[in-house]
Amino acid sequence: MVKIDTADVKRGTILDMDGGLYRVTDTSHTHMWRQWATYSFKVKEITTGKTKLSTYNAGTTLEQADVQTLNALFLYAAGDSYTFMLNDTAEMVELDKEFIEDITGYLKENLDVFVMMHEWNVLWVILPSTISYVITETVPGLKGNRAQSGKKPATIETGMEIQVPIHKSEWDTITVNTQTGDVS
Repeated sequence: MVKIDTADVKRGTILDMDGGLYRVTDTSHTHMWRQWATYSFKVKEITTGKTKLSTYNAGTTLEQADVQTLNALFLYAAGDSYTFMLNDTAEMVELDKEFIEDITGYLKENLDVFVMMHEWNVLWVILPSTISYVITETVPGLKGNRAQSGKKPATIETGMEIQVPIHKSEWDTITVNTQTGDVS
């Protein structure tokens, strides 16, 4: 385990707390006048998915889990099972839909991703910051609305429904920010 100061903890950091592994999903810093500064972390337990809020005084050291980030390739989904191949070893890793349900709408075949592992157990899948998709279904834009910026629903090649600019039509290629869901 590696020691980490509370000031260095960022979103995505994996902490070893109370005998379990937790992924930091949000951080905040508070400094009250004439008092110690505190850091609050919203963390999600990796095995159960339960979230909790932990608060520490500034200068406190925590234990960061020894995590490896490996290149991988998303191969395919079969039912509720998603299969990835680790690029360095060609080892196949199958993950249950419940484990990665936050990102399943972004996964398309042959997508390069990163897999976070701890003691050869997968902790999380990291997507590229932007991914290009083809719009497979959308309603036509209304005449006269093209001068205004507006959004309309569209389905992309993975089956996920997102909001796209009105001027986009079927079979157009769009770029989606995987952190925010915004389309450019």
